[in-house]
Amino acid sequence: MTTRKVQNPNSKGSSAFIWAVLAVVAIAALVIGLIVYNGRNDQKAAMEAELISMDGIEVTWSEGDDVIRLAAPNAKDANEAALFEDFSCSYCAQYYEATEEDMLDRIKAGEIAIDLRPMVFLDRGNVGHSTKTLAAVLALLANGDTDAAFTLRDYLMRNQQQVYNNVDETKLAELAKGYGASNAAQQDIRDAKYLNAAMEMSADNSKLQQDLGGEVWTPRVVVDGKDLYDDGNLTENWPADLAAR
Repeated sequence: MTTRKVQNPNSKGSSAFIWAVLAVVAIAALVIGLIVYNGRNDQKAAMEAELISMDGIEVTWSEGDDVIRLAAPNAKDANEAALFEDFSCSYCAQYYEATEEDMLDRIKAGEIAIDLRPMVFLDRGNVGHSTKTLAAVLALLANGDTDAAFTLRDYLMRNQQQVYNNVDETKLAELAKGYGASNAAQQDIRDAKYLNAAMEMSADNSKLQQDLGGEVWTPRVVVDGKDLYDDGNLTENWPADLAAR
């Protein structure tokens, strides 16, 4: 008769097995940690690659103003226009993608100067996507975080369908943080500090459009009180057409 020996759980063989398990767990934790670390680094690098540099453009806005002025330093002969836009306007997003790079290049070259006139009229009197996002951009401008402000604007326009009604003050502050925004600007975004400023800016710009002809729409480019084009509809060549006037 063969007697089966029961192994002591404190024996050397069992101890080696436990250490092997612990080693596997440690390696797995290290691998997961590296994946998370690399993922964060990749995300940070991706956000840094998206940064919009406003070097060569003077951006002027103070709380209470209804316009964000974009012009090259000491530009004297630039053709000027007002650009009306709304972060909820799908046509604004389409024209943004088609014309923004050309617009900024022509501003830097001193060919054109733009009075950017943001609006939130598509929120229809509610505090919705347009108002929250414009308030976040104004918070960045108020704190001198110009590149972060225009990078956030770029993100909101290029990803409009994905972010529409899917961002709040916390998410906007996190985006701004990734774009290098100051702590003060991030807190102002979370506090929705510039919500009223956004609504007042839009109300003033809506009234301006009404005074021009009774109707309000975006995107719209106005030169000397008249639409850039006779039919009021933009083309993708509007920055070049403005420069050529």
